[in-house]
Amino acid sequence: MDCHMVASPRAGDAGNGRYAAQLANSLAATAHPGDDAWALVAEPGALARLDLRVRHAGLSPNNARRLLASAPRVLSGIRADIAVFTYVGPFVGRTPVALAVHDATFVTNPEWLPARARVMLQRLVPLSARRADRVLALSRTAAAEIEDALGVPGDRIRVVSPAVDPRFRPDGGAAAARVADALGVSGRFCLAVGDVNPRKNLSALARAVARLDDLNLVLAGSPGATSDPVLRDPRVRWLGRVGDDDLADLYRAAAVTAFPSLHEGFGLPAVEAMASGCPLVVSNRGALPEVVGDAAIVTGTSTDEIAEALRAALEPTAADRLRELGPRRAAAYTVEAMGEAGWAALGRPA
Repeated sequence: MDCHMVASPRAGDAGNGRYAAQLANSLAATAHPGDDAWALVAEPGALARLDLRVRHAGLSPNNARRLLASAPRVLSGIRADIAVFTYVGPFVGRTPVALAVHDATFVTNPEWLPARARVMLQRLVPLSARRADRVLALSRTAAAEIEDALGVPGDRIRVVSPAVDPRFRPDGGAAAARVADALGVSGRFCLAVGDVNPRKNLSALARAVARLDDLNLVLAGSPGATSDPVLRDPRVRWLGRVGDDDLADLYRAAAVTAFPSLHEGFGLPAVEAMASGCPLVVSNRGALPEVVGDAAIVTGTSTDEIAEALRAALEPTAADRLRELGPRRAAAYTVEAMGEAGWAALGRPA
């Protein structure tokens, strides 16, 4: 195909921005002669995420309405065959659109979202999805939920799962000293990765960790606002967002990573933890069981269930087994796999 474009959200847009950049990079890495992958970049900081093979163009920053209004003109100028947007696409223009929808919780569980985001998503995503030529889901579980919640026909949904960055891999035990030096994190700890919101179920995790002797909780992600005293306990360490190199070391140094979310359309931190060789506990909600297979301990979302799963994952024989199985499972989520799935979903002939 002559040209493909991926709309890249502004820097700092957590999972959405990471997926957009990953897709652009994966398309570029697996491009055939005559293929191009472009990114429409709303913030200069997003450029640091992009592979040098990804061509890019700018849009009006910081305002979704201006972004969507500007996109058709830019797409026409670069002669894009198809454009990928996240959740909301432009409502004018002739360029075909593939809409990436990470999950349908704005329909199924709107209480997890701030009021403004909830209203915007509920109004605009169904319109965008109906107009889109196809919808990209991150897992088979998410695809089924999107079909049911948004009424998108299944034959218009394609699964394009994220890729795990190659830097997430085991390192033989040197990471503990690096995180102690760079981040001041030492001792035996459970790692949780992700921005704080009710869906992440971090209060239950913190209470579960508090039941285990000699184990602290380290949180990597935007702390948000919380009034729960258990998340302000001295055994809970808040790091905020960290760079990927430090994050990879945190996974390697952690005794266990826990991802007890109430729902995920995919759950990239689970794959990063597996790839890094860290024993992993995930909830039995959403796509997480599909993503981890038998390479993690899958549990319910209550404090009691999470505490028992953590104890099981920390048992030496089980921990060794998970360290071995994790990288094998994560090896399915490569740049090549994402790129090939992406090109197929966007309509390149085989």
